[in-house]
Amino acid sequence: MPVAQTTAYANVESVSTLARALVNDMLVSQGGEILTDAAPFTFPMLNSAARYFGRKLANNSVKTFTLETVLTPVTPVNFPNLGVGGADPGQQVFIGDTGYFNGSAISYPPGLPSSMRVPLDLWERTTGLLEQWLPMKEFPDGLPSVPQSYRIRFWEWRNEQIWMPGATQQNDLKLRFESDVAQFATVNDTIMIRGATDPIANYLAALFTNSRNPSAAASFSAAADDFTNQIILSNVHAAQRETVTRVAYNRGGGR
Repeated sequence: MPVAQTTAYANVESVSTLARALVNDMLVSQGGEILTDAAPFTFPMLNSAARYFGRKLANNSVKTFTLETVLTPVTPVNFPNLGVGGADPGQQVFIGDTGYFNGSAISYPPGLPSSMRVPLDLWERTTGLLEQWLPMKEFPDGLPSVPQSYRIRFWEWRNEQIWMPGATQQNDLKLRFESDVAQFATVNDTIMIRGATDPIANYLAALFTNSRNPSAAASFSAAADDFTNQIILSNVHAAQRETVTRVAYNRGGGR
């Protein structure tokens, strides 16, 4: 006998249906009369509710939104008057939303992922070689002034861009980052967060009722926070069962 495929992830329709039930918009039909899937305000409010929910989880160290991608090609530095690969400890390069600045010009790709909120970790390796990824060291208070070598080595998150000394050869970067919830566009879109239906539906209900009934909105928001805290608590309990080993103080330093 075939087994039906199931999933722990809900879709957008489950959220909007529950939200309509919460705000009593199902008196005529399950599709609602005001908070319908086709209403021009439904998806903007739903996406706002989902973003708030996702950021609250991320701010409490829930790892659902930790993603990785490879940024390539990170070409050699090309500083003015020095040419490709010329070293200057006073110059830096960066990767931002619009592309990669090599010291004299912007190129795309690579660029930062559109869903990224903040970078977490970076690794590097030579383009075209199947070598191990080497960790790069973050300098949150400013990059050291060092001459460029064949490794990039260091990075800093500044002005919504990843700043680096750059390298004299082409490298690939592996970026681990904290992402936002995906932007939803249809009722069939999947919400890739376990247990998301109740909190997002209540946040949506809070947004929908806020201008008409602020006290009801506060009640929906409190319920949503409670559902969200339950998810956070379950992740905390899971993390407490993990063995965590600290990285040595000087590991991943200058090479």
